[in-house]
Amino acid sequence: MALNKKSMFFTITAIALIALVVFSLTIYTGYKLRDKVMVTETRVYSMNSFIDDVEKDIERGLYISGFRSLMSMEQYITDNGIFLYNVNSCFKEAFLNGTINDSQMGLMNESTFINWTQRIKEQAIKLDIIVDFDVNEVIIYQENPWTTNIGLNITLNVEDIKKTASWQRPLYIITNISIQEFEDPLYVINSYGRVTNIIIKSNITNFVSGEDTTNLKEHVNNSYYIESTTAPSFLMRLEGNLSNSAYGIESLVNLEKFQAQEVPIKSRSVVDYIYFGTQSTDDCKIKNMPSWFMLDKDDPPNHVNLYQCECVEE
Repeated sequence: MALNKKSMFFTITAIALIALVVFSLTIYTGYKLRDKVMVTETRVYSMNSFIDDVEKDIERGLYISGFRSLMSMEQYITDNGIFLYNVNSCFKEAFLNGTINDSQMGLMNESTFINWTQRIKEQAIKLDIIVDFDVNEVIIYQENPWTTNIGLNITLNVEDIKKTASWQRPLYIITNISIQEFEDPLYVINSYGRVTNIIIKSNITNFVSGEDTTNLKEHVNNSYYIESTTAPSFLMRLEGNLSNSAYGIESLVNLEKFQAQEVPIKSRSVVDYIYFGTQSTDDCKIKNMPSWFMLDKDDPPNHVNLYQCECVEE
């Protein structure tokens, strides 16, 4: 009987010890698991914050590289005396590689979008984060006369160096760049590089008041621009395309600047896309304006009416 009691005591004691050990291990494992979860959550949060910063950096990089690419395209036209063969192709080449037609563009030195992403990668690795970018597409286009849009389709791949977490995020980012203060390539090419014209939007709406042509003269002297659906857009001008566009702009060519640079002048409407083009128009000289100043009176667009002028009777 005493032996049985002693055996039962040892059995109960053994069970209690085993239970204590299991309980201790459970608590230890729980704490360890909780710590691991907390570390993972902290890491994930840090990486998510990093991704948010990267997206903002991509937007900045898109604007800066895009702006420099546009400037490089204009520089290429000026240096080579030719229009671009394809705006989108040339833009993409400059934006990603820093070249146009395989010619290195100085303005893109360390300023391509690839350079930008490389700097992000270098900063990321210092935080034990691996970042990679897949550029799926980049395009340049217009949705209004005074700005260009740059659209970037990119896939962002982010991974913790210890493989704690990883993301793959597709992004489509758009930035807008004003065309004002850029050169009009139509002037550069058609003046043999001797005359340039900066795109400035005109604030003049009333060009002629009775016999007073002061506003029109100011508009012409500075070759300001207005919106025109019968004229080419800025991007079309980079290709020398004189067709009409819903996002077109036009200026009036100041032939006195051409004469000052000994550029031969033509006797025809001074509306830029007509003057630099080959289309035939019915033109006339304008009252109270210089003798070289002519506008077309064909419908449409009838620039005599558009600029509120009267033809000189001959």
